[in-house]
Amino acid sequence: MDNALLSTISALAGTAIGAFSSFGTTWVSVTSQARAARLAAERGKREEIYGRFMDELARLYAAGLNQVGVDYERLTTLFALSGRINLYASPQVVAAAERAMRFIVDLSIGPARTPEEMRAMMDRAEANVIGDFAAAAREELNAIG
Repeated sequence: MDNALLSTISALAGTAIGAFSSFGTTWVSVTSQARAARLAAERGKREEIYGRFMDELARLYAAGLNQVGVDYERLTTLFALSGRINLYASPQVVAAAERAMRFIVDLSIGPARTPEEMRAMMDRAEANVIGDFAAAAREELNAIG
């Protein structure tokens, strides 16, 4: 084989390999950046929904401790947020949200609590429904990345 031809083929092969390497590197980089952006957007969306849900839980919890009856307007907001949680969340987060809502409704339809009863509730693990929901949500968000 002629040296000039061999040199030309080698140069073309090197150029082709370099082009494919550059293309592959760019493709992997763009794909991973797009995936990271999707995950960040998904995490942000869930953080916002979970935060709003916990805010409404806290408001209804306080109302349930102070009065007899259900604040239906806030409860409707809570149900709407719960529906959005059902769209995105893991089964563990959905279950924690449902437990919290049942607890809040039961609390709201029960009798008004004295300050001593409110303080005693703080020591009961089952009364920490907001913390339980937050723990399930945090575990899910950490799994997302």
